Amino acid sequence: MGLFDKIKKTFNTGGIKVGLEAPKKFDWADQVIYARVTLTGHESEPRTIHHLDFTLEDVGDNQGHPGMRDRDTPHRPDGRRFRSTYQHLIALELPPGEVRTIDVAFPLGTAEGPTVVDRLSLTSGGAVLHFGDQWYELKVAAPVEGANMAKAATAKLKAPGRLGDRTITSG
Repeated sequence: MGLFDKIKKTFNTGGIKVGLEAPKKFDWADQVIYARVTLTGHESEPRTIHHLDFTLEDVGDNQGHPGMRDRDTPHRPDGRRFRSTYQHLIALELPPGEVRTIDVAFPLGTAEGPTVVDRLSLTSGGAVLHFGDQWYELKVAAPVEGANMAKAATAKLKAPGRLGDRTITSG
């Protein structure tokens, strides 16, 4: 086995394709976000998928600015303030080339979205509370049995704010 074959095996996603359809907007008062996942099988071999892994995260403040951090823990260095995960169990044998569509209800649960602390950004001029519309990214990954990595797809959604952004200055 050559070096290229080893690299290719390391990044093996099972040879499937994953698509994700989700609404452009959602509201935290909703109980779920309805999404549709489309799975396309490998071109010549059957594949087995046991679950779909979903993640909902806000779009971070610091995109494009490596190493920049405007918040302390528990916030993440990429500027994201909110993250929720869900695993949808399925028992799916996907024949070669077959396309399957799965409708999923991503539960928002009892979460009311980001808290006031999560909506706070510190700047040199004071603090900004973000209560305006916020963009979120919904991601689905479909791990294939025997593959090293999972193929994924994403969709961007917007959650409406109620008060708009407010700036609080100190001093």
